[in-house]
Amino acid sequence: MATVIISYLLVLVLAGAVAVEAILGAPPAPGTSAAKVPAVLAFGDSIVDTGNNNYLPTIIRSNFPPYGRDFPGGKATGRFSDGKISIDLLASALGVKEMVPPYLNKSLSTEELKTGVSFASAGSGYDNATCRTMMTPLTVERQLQLFDEYKARLAGAAVPDRALYLLCWGTNDVIQHFTVSNGMTEPEYADFMAARAVAAVRGLVARGARLLVVVGAPPVGCVPAQRIIAGGVRRQCATPRNQVALLYNRKLGQEIGRLNAKLAGVKIVLVDLYNILADVMHRYQALGFKNGKDACCGYIGLAASVLCNFASPLCNDPPQYVFFDSYHPTERAYKLMVDEVIKRYLRFL
Repeated sequence: MATVIISYLLVLVLAGAVAVEAILGAPPAPGTSAAKVPAVLAFGDSIVDTGNNNYLPTIIRSNFPPYGRDFPGGKATGRFSDGKISIDLLASALGVKEMVPPYLNKSLSTEELKTGVSFASAGSGYDNATCRTMMTPLTVERQLQLFDEYKARLAGAAVPDRALYLLCWGTNDVIQHFTVSNGMTEPEYADFMAARAVAAVRGLVARGARLLVVVGAPPVGCVPAQRIIAGGVRRQCATPRNQVALLYNRKLGQEIGRLNAKLAGVKIVLVDLYNILADVMHRYQALGFKNGKDACCGYIGLAASVLCNFASPLCNDPPQYVFFDSYHPTERAYKLMVDEVIKRYLRFL
């Protein structure tokens, strides 16, 4: 099944790269400092939440040590890592800005807003039941409402046509499915997730989005917490979780293919995060990491959010670990993955 999925995605990506260049034009000449896109707008969960949960009534936060220990100034900003996270590194690689602020920070200037923000919320999912379980109020619908509010705050300026919209949900939904009974089989739930992803994409397209990057689900069963919870005494990857992620990714690829065929002037790129992260975990030693399986923070690897705190044991050198806490990569691991995303998917921007 995995081979079929990967083959399908490769075809989709090759087609997508050509279409992206057709929409946006040829890439800038080497050595130019021009940004490849004028703005980056992120929607999703903790992978792209740069601090929105700081402003929400939820315990799913990371605005305290040891989070942020390798962030500029050593400050815990609400990013679930030791330093910068995926969306910061993506924006930097595209020449937009070094850090993407959380939209709920109401002190942001109009100029800061124009180049992009994150609407994401840690604990969020495509499934609104996931948001209830994870105690976060920023559902897909609420994040789209915040985007509407964002447009009104631009002081008369329009969101640039070439802005990049990034959607990153799915991990929490897979975990939710195996934690709280929802009455669906694994294939049914994967189809449900894909339908919700399509609705989110259509919602953004209706609001003017023309370039969208949708991130597929990672190998959820291989993150440290799920290895401990469902990986047996040897802490192996929890196969059922990964199977749901793969089923979802396949269905999502099919749906995005249909959307790309239907929506004139719109390009949707699907990122195969599953295999990108799996490769980092598999080749961690060759990539210079000491540990590709365990979390840097915590007693037994189940530490995330409030369970990874100033009193938690911490590894001596987080950049030597793929995972900072039991669900989230270190900045160094994020950097490797973002570089791979740029190389595979966004080199024509």
